[in-house]
Amino acid sequence: MSMRSSRAVKLSVAALCSLLVAGCFGGSGGSGSDGSGSSYSGMDPDAGEPKSGGVYVTAGPSDASSLDPQTQSSFNTHVAVGAVYSKLMDYKTGPDIEYGASEIEGDLAESAEPSSDNMTWTFKLRQGVKFHNKAPVNGREFTSADVVCTMDRIMDVGFQKYLIAPVVESYTAPDPYTVEFKLKQPVARFDVTMANHYMEILPCEATQGQVDLTNDAIGTGPFILQSWTRNQERVYVKNPDYFVEGKPYLDGITTIIMPDQQAQIAALRSGKIDYMSSLSTDKRQVENLAKEIDGLTVEQHKGSTPTRMFMNMANAPFDDVNVRKALAMAIDREGMGGALRAGYTISGPVPPLLEGALPEDELLKMQPYDPEGAKKLLADAGYPDGFDVTMVLTNGYGDVVVQEAQWIQEDLAKIGVNVTLDVQDYATYFTDTWPKKNYTLGYGLQTPMLSATEFLSAEYLTTGARNWYNIADSELDTQINELIGISDQKEYETATQDVQKYILENVMDPVTLYTYDTQDIYAPYVKDVWAHPAYGRRWLMNMWLDK
Repeated sequence: MSMRSSRAVKLSVAALCSLLVAGCFGGSGGSGSDGSGSSYSGMDPDAGEPKSGGVYVTAGPSDASSLDPQTQSSFNTHVAVGAVYSKLMDYKTGPDIEYGASEIEGDLAESAEPSSDNMTWTFKLRQGVKFHNKAPVNGREFTSADVVCTMDRIMDVGFQKYLIAPVVESYTAPDPYTVEFKLKQPVARFDVTMANHYMEILPCEATQGQVDLTNDAIGTGPFILQSWTRNQERVYVKNPDYFVEGKPYLDGITTIIMPDQQAQIAALRSGKIDYMSSLSTDKRQVENLAKEIDGLTVEQHKGSTPTRMFMNMANAPFDDVNVRKALAMAIDREGMGGALRAGYTISGPVPPLLEGALPEDELLKMQPYDPEGAKKLLADAGYPDGFDVTMVLTNGYGDVVVQEAQWIQEDLAKIGVNVTLDVQDYATYFTDTWPKKNYTLGYGLQTPMLSATEFLSAEYLTTGARNWYNIADSELDTQINELIGISDQKEYETATQDVQKYILENVMDPVTLYTYDTQDIYAPYVKDVWAHPAYGRRWLMNMWLDK
């Protein structure tokens, strides 16, 4: 089933103001609504003949702690290298493709063919593709050996092992332009696994230690990493040997790290940057910017990033499912999303854009906003007067996430749970705190994974790569593992929903609140932005500047 989504919203200043009067950014915004009751076109598909040249300047609230795409699962890392590396397969984007669509196409692979029993997948590679002309790779040709090297390192040190090891028996390179995967069980969409935003292909030199992957990246993508000054800026230049003829159009990209929200807004006003994301703004600031900057483009997409309150089930009182359920019942999701986000959609363990997601009405029934019911559950669990707890979060996602944590803090206080916020820098939060389970209660965002199976396997399996909650449920493990072998679409969706119902009844951790609509803000001269929620940045090859 295709991901359910709508094309971005592009608003002129006049249109934006009229929509605001009609409540575009007000109300609950539930059911994925933009609040206006209308449908709007995306970035102009007829912007004209692309112009070559120019440097696209962006700003971000935080930086990567490492550029190694196989040891780091952080969005900061994979966004930083998303235009440097290529994958075997990738998601289609373009003016005629819905934002977040699940349709894939070859990237480094020209084709991906399964055997009749889906037990063998054969990838035929493009010929003549060159790596970036940087030592020690020096622009040599990409071959199947690099795919094998990449898979070897994944199986050795890569966190992506959770995607590969459960289903792959072996992988070989019969010739320089063919890679063959033998599977442990039938997998109907193994090509989708290879399109995952974590499946970047590295040169053998990098996997063998000849490249400092912590601080550098050498790939086959549309842009070459020229320099990285940690926590200051990353500079990329056009890859003149990119295998897509005539692209990219840009001469380069510069990303400036600006943790301060007001500094980003000032930079956009002054023309120092060409883009800022909704991670750095709230909806009122977007409204004001659109009024101030003539021709500003605001692209609003139905989001795929879940907002999460999460609990360490190894620590009391969160070893009790009734306590976890009580906190879930205490949060006014609809009030929070309506007040702080441009739009939102109530979510369960699988986000609403993905196949197998539970309907919103069912989620609200299973996760009601019921403070009195929450108090009763706490009393039954032995906490009639509530308790005190510290909640960790990071300001590396921008100010809105901090505001959401403050909202939760106020909601939990109403049931006697007194929360102290521990706001950490992104590197500490993502390196030392959350993955290492050095917390009791937390709040933040989760990677927008690209399939229900990936979400469930990564977070809810006892051995899941992102099970940073100490979930250990053998019945749940069995249910999730059975999903992998289901090829019938209707059966898969039903089974996926059953797994989520089990989680909401028996686990209730992490507590997913909603996915939020993203607002990407572009200078008027930025054209042909056909993005995808995946971390890869291949789509930057199509962007150009009309100036």
